[in-house]
Amino acid sequence: MTLRAELPLDREAEGRFSVFDDAGACVFGPLRCRGEADDAEEERHGTPDDDPVHAYGDHPFGDYRVTAIEPGKLPARSYGPFFFRLMPVAGQALEAWEAGRRGLGIHGGDLGEGATLRSTFGCLRIDNDTCEALAAFLAPDFAAGRPVLYQCRPLLP
Repeated sequence: MTLRAELPLDREAEGRFSVFDDAGACVFGPLRCRGEADDAEEERHGTPDDDPVHAYGDHPFGDYRVTAIEPGKLPARSYGPFFFRLMPVAGQALEAWEAGRRGLGIHGGDLGEGATLRSTFGCLRIDNDTCEALAAFLAPDFAAGRPVLYQCRPLLP
């Protein structure tokens, strides 16, 4: 199973999130996602504007393994019902890990003004309904010990 997010280069607009089976067929999605960093958190932590390699920057492009499905962190308003823990293996994601960036994941959270997906502290945000459906969809793979991969790629025009 492979999860895939396609995000705009500037990460400000929403992107597309899909799930593919081992044969490469799309079995879930595409649905909306967002990987933009919260500007106030970047400033508070001295992160260069939107730099995905630094903590609190935009969500890094690259390849990951999904290592766990955990109950959402508190507050639930910020993280939603589940947190999908990510382990970077290639690309900006691995570069960020090697620079000390930790805690990357995929999660839900309450919607912002106009029912938009809010920015995060560097994770990929999906809406809460998608988050719940994704957890149920992936549970059999985790129970069987099958790997779940995640790819984050630039959204091409």
